[in-house]
Order: sequence, then structure tokens, then C-alpha cells
Amino acid sequence: MRIGIDIRKYSDFGIGTYIQNLLVEFQKQSAHEYVYFASDEQRALLHQSFSGSFVSENSPKYSLKELFSLSQKANAEHLHLLHVPHYTLPIQLRMPSVVTIHDIIHLRLKEYFSIAQRSYAYLMLTHACHTSSSIIVNSEFTKRDVLERFRIDENKIHTIHLGVNPLFFQKVGDEKKEAFKKKYNISKSYILYTGSLKPHKNIPVLIKAFEKVSKKNDLLLVFTGESLNDYPHLLQLITQKNVNDSVRNLGRINSDELVSAYHTASAVVLPSLYEGFGFSMVEAMASGVPAIGARATSIPEVVGDGGMLFTPNDENELAEILERVLQNPTVRNSLIQKGYERAKIFSWKQCADETLRVYEKVVQ
Repeated sequence: MRIGIDIRKYSDFGIGTYIQNLLVEFQKQSAHEYVYFASDEQRALLHQSFSGSFVSENSPKYSLKELFSLSQKANAEHLHLLHVPHYTLPIQLRMPSVVTIHDIIHLRLKEYFSIAQRSYAYLMLTHACHTSSSIIVNSEFTKRDVLERFRIDENKIHTIHLGVNPLFFQKVGDEKKEAFKKKYNISKSYILYTGSLKPHKNIPVLIKAFEKVSKKNDLLLVFTGESLNDYPHLLQLITQKNVNDSVRNLGRINSDELVSAYHTASAVVLPSLYEGFGFSMVEAMASGVPAIGARATSIPEVVGDGGMLFTPNDENELAEILERVLQNPTVRNSLIQKGYERAKIFSWKQCADETLRVYEKVVQ
């Protein structure tokens, strides 16, 4: 098959991880030919890493231009199908298409988005659901969510769980851990949060719970991913709770340091109100670190019995769980063992294999 893939979100949080790992796994199979639609900057960075051809597509994301420009270029490439790993499916495609819908948060948590953002998401999701040949989702929760909102044939939707980088399963040496802590001024045990800090991630609950726990425990709260500096209301809350000296704002760190960040943590928390999957929970479990997530949307499905769950807006319950994990070795060790086994079911190879089977079904 000659397969086109829109990789313009390659460097994004979440979706970027999905694209990166699919491409790595696809490279291990020589049965198909790939055409990547990417920005000029991405072409320069990636053309030596992945075999296949690159087509420039510099249209702004979430613009009207991309909907027509990408389809025009895809139509000229004689593709068997085009995979768009986000809901922004181009208009007027002349080949079968597969779209990945990671979530429909714009339609479920309307209070966090403008009317323009919600309207755009609704129009594009409706177009993707009814026009694409097949839809891939990352969880059974998202499948139910899509089916409830858009009346489409259930057989059109394929649930394919995401994977976890094998590096997270590997032991990290003490020397490497110490180098990581020294670089980022981490001198104590810490709770880790990684990823976006958007409103639906529910970070205030984590900060409030940390303030309670830190009164009895000498520890830090470490953030990686988006920078706290871009969210003044979070900085204000940190000051209000008088935990400034106990918070570390690492921002974006490289993949090697991210593995060290997980392996050195005492616990990883995902307080999010809405997730289509929940990468940090799987990465924590694979790293042998207790995973604590909100009892919301896809998180219970992903965590299973490998972590602990709390009521999303209850900082007292989160604080109690953190206290148990930090102070009770039996609880902690049980979580680590169950989480490590749970993480083994999430494989990028399996994700890529199942994705290829969807491609084949569509083309047939």
C-alpha cells in the first residue's frame, strides 16, 4: 500500500507521541510505502530518520487553508489511503481515509473553550465521523463518547490502545538519577506531574493536595511539559498555598531526562477531568512508580488495578492517597508490582500492527 500520513503535529504533546511511535514501528515493516505530509522544518529534521517521501504542507494548524491544501496535495500523490492522526480531516479527498479521534473534549467540557473553538471542533468532528472510511480511538471510553455524540455505525470505530516507550521499563542507574536531580535542583523526594497544564488538567486540585501532604512530608512537587510560567493563575495559587520553595518548574525536557524524572519520582499524579487515554499513567506504571489518577473518563480504563484513583475535585481524597503511598511500604510495593504488570499490555508494536490492519480493511 501507498499510505499517506499527516505528521504536522509530530512535536505536540500527546498526539505527537502517538505519531512519533507509529512512524518508528512502521519503519520496521518494509511491506508498505509511506508519504509524510510535514512542515518544511519537520522535513529538514526527519527526512533522514524515516524512509519514505516527504511532501511540504505549511498550512497553519486549525485553519481553513489546511483543509483544502492538504487534500489537494494528497490527491496528487496517488495514495491508497490517507491517515490523519487528529480530527482535522481534509475536505474533498479522492481516496479512502482513516482519522484518529483522541477525544471530543471541546464538546464535553464546553466551559473551557470559546464559542469559535467549540463550533470549529463540532464541524470538523462531524465531518470526520461521517466522511472518513474508518475511525481509530484510543480507549473504549472515547468510542462510547463518539457514538453517543455522533450517530454512526459502531463497526466504523476501532479501539486501539496506545503504547509505552520500552525505555520506561528499563532500570535507571543511581548515577543518572543523581545527575538529573542535581541539574534541576531536586534535593528531596517528589511527586511528579508531566504534560499539558490546560484548565481541564485540573492542576489546582494537585497543588491543594500537595500543600496538605507537604505539612507532614518533606517533599517537592515537580512539573515537566508545559511551563507554569504560562499559567499565572497556577503560580498565584502556589504562592497563596505558600509552597513556592517546594515546586520545581522544569518545562520541556528531553526523552532521556523524562525517563529519569519518572524513575526518580515517589509518585505520579494525573488529576485530569478529561482524557482520551492518559500517557503519564502508563509511563509511571512502566517505570515502577505508583500511578495515581482521577476517577474520570478513560483514566480508570487505562490504570485498571495498576494504580489508585480519586474523585476528580476532591483534594482531601488525593492527599489521603498520597499519604498512604508515601508512608505505607506495603501499599506502595503492591502498587508498583501491579502497575508494572499492567503497563506490559500497552505496546507500540501492537498499536502499529492493529493500525495497519485497519488500513488493510479500508483498502480492501
